[in-house]
Amino acid sequence: MDINNLTQTLIDNRLLRNEEEISAFEQAISSVLDLKDLNHLRNLCLGFHDATENDEIMFGLIHAIESYDNIFGSEQSLKELAESLPYMLPHAKEWAKTLHKRILNHESSCKIYSKVISTADVKIKKIVLQLVKEIKERNPKRFEASVGEFILFVSK
Repeated sequence: MDINNLTQTLIDNRLLRNEEEISAFEQAISSVLDLKDLNHLRNLCLGFHDATENDEIMFGLIHAIESYDNIFGSEQSLKELAESLPYMLPHAKEWAKTLHKRILNHESSCKIYSKVISTADVKIKKIVLQLVKEIKERNPKRFEASVGEFILFVSK
């Protein structure tokens, strides 16, 4: 199956309403990963949807995206993730926040990501800053320090 068909399978099944959708979704993720192409991270991001009925399976998609760090390096995969964010909005904003919480909670990833975002396109930078500010507002005790440092670095 080519990447366009795999992407459509992710989109068509991302609500994960039954075993058939779950199976097709998981198989599509696996097939995309087998292609080992950094540009396909964007295709995987199209699989997110906030109305999904199975968060556990969706976390499998997060782990798949994070696996690109091991293949292409953190800087390249985080750059591709940032550039993929517009494809997640508005239908998967909460999953975009979840990805960013994971980055903020991982010190080395956060440092790399702040460098990536500091040189990113203005549109991407604006999206990321909005997401991390919302994360901080929802849980200031947990994220105030990391978001504060991130914003300070990115806004230089």
